[in-house]
Amino acid sequence: MIKFFRQIRYKLIGENKTGRYLKYAIGEIILVVIGILIALQINNWNSNRMDRLKEKEILSSLSTDFQETRVNLLETLRKQNRVVDYCNKLAKEMRRENMEISFDSLGEYMYRGAFSYWRIEPVNGTYDALIGSGNTNLIKNQELIQLLAKFSAEVKFGFEDEAMAIDLTSSLVDGSSAYASALFPKVLQSYLDWEKQFDSEEDKKLIIEKHMNNDEFLGTLIMKYGLEKNRLDYQNRIFDLSENIIAQLETELAKTK
Repeated sequence: MIKFFRQIRYKLIGENKTGRYLKYAIGEIILVVIGILIALQINNWNSNRMDRLKEKEILSSLSTDFQETRVNLLETLRKQNRVVDYCNKLAKEMRRENMEISFDSLGEYMYRGAFSYWRIEPVNGTYDALIGSGNTNLIKNQELIQLLAKFSAEVKFGFEDEAMAIDLTSSLVDGSSAYASALFPKVLQSYLDWEKQFDSEEDKKLIIEKHMNNDEFLGTLIMKYGLEKNRLDYQNRIFDLSENIIAQLETELAKTK
């Protein structure tokens, strides 16, 4: 094709048809420009198509991660609610100095409340990889990008009380170590195949009395209750944020079908 155009130019020059040559040259330039523009348009179209395919793949992976995170969050919230509830009940019974509390109930309140600590464990491999690659611009929904960044920051930096919570829990374990092993709940004993260490009602009453008079334990327990209640509220906010992200992901994925 280039050879063909060159022959035409030579012929026009040779025939001294300058006017027609100029018109032809301008036309040739226009054709070249149009060809370049078409090539650029095709290249942009292909590039955009590849970006949309990559975006769909990222959105799908994020959706899978957040569905798994949702399952983990629901389980953590279930256990965290129990921790708050049992710490509250145990504190109330100790403030009343209730010597008639069930031995098994006391064990449940201790091990599943006072001695428990739960934190959410999100599945964030896709988002971390996205940040590491610098390809966040592939996601066109800016609100979704902001929600993902907020969720990541909340999970990574929002649990500033973690060290304190662990210290309080450790203090509760240490402060009742002299008798806590006798209170091991039945369900946990079955996991470890342990026999109950105290069978007589008199032994049980002595342990209950010792615990109800443990003022240091009670003071630490009340602090733990407040901390765990705040964490529960915080984890519920994170759950709401994740539900918003899941809804956004479903909407964006629906657009790609």
